[in-house]
Amino acid sequence: MRGALLGLLLLAGCRGVSLSPVAFDEAAHVEQLALRFQPDGSGLLTFRLAVHSPTAESPLLTAVDFELVVEGQRLATGLQGMEVPLEGGGPARTVEVRFPLAGEEAPGSPNPVARQVQLRGGVSLRYGGRTVRRAPFRAERLLPLPWVPLAAPSRE
Repeated sequence: MRGALLGLLLLAGCRGVSLSPVAFDEAAHVEQLALRFQPDGSGLLTFRLAVHSPTAESPLLTAVDFELVVEGQRLATGLQGMEVPLEGGGPARTVEVRFPLAGEEAPGSPNPVARQVQLRGGVSLRYGGRTVRRAPFRAERLLPLPWVPLAAPSRE
């Protein structure tokens, strides 16, 4: 009886302990990344995330934010709201995110050139009514891009 009571107290105490931010570092992972620009500078960023809850609680994925860097230059940032329920402690859920991009005219040619593309961001997970935790993600790829709206070097 005494052992059971101690076990219940420990279980109740552990439930109230919050996870460190490190627990969320692996909760979101970029599975696929695609980027396309047109000569007029318009484009589309598409990426697929695998997201899971690192806790036993079931959160709601409420937003995805991102920063897109090509060849060391930040080209875009964005935020997209959504409502995707996740299972607490369950398998990862795949979420596809599509961001239309607009920019200046994109120099290039029909022949693709391999470009270094970095995507950084995070997903917002809401637990209960108010607790929101951010799970970061990061991906780096060489992508063949024919047109890229990179800034021209200054001529001073």
